[in-house]
Amino acid sequence: MSRLYVGRLPRDVRERDLERLFKGYGQIRDICLRPGFGFIEFREKRDAEDVMHDFNNREFMGERLLIEPARMDRRRERDGRDGRDGRDGRDGRRDDRDGRRDDRDG
Repeated sequence: MSRLYVGRLPRDVRERDLERLFKGYGQIRDICLRPGFGFIEFREKRDAEDVMHDFNNREFMGERLLIEPARMDRRRERDGRDGRDGRDGRDGRRDDRDGRRDDRDG
């Protein structure tokens, strides 16, 4: 869990605002902003945990932040995938019906 959901963000917040807010909490790998919410990923899990503890429910630019662990991509949750490309690591093709390697082609 190094990726956090940040809710209740002001609509005019910018990446640099979040970078300044979380400065000193470790290296930020990625920030993805949407109107009213966003995601921030830290390099280290401990840094994300510290931010969640120190900033959840804290006032920022006139809004009270909601910070919690980001959920797995809903599409992956729904179809049971774990985000890997489905290959078996040996350049073998997979059988799309059950995920097993298809050796019929040699």
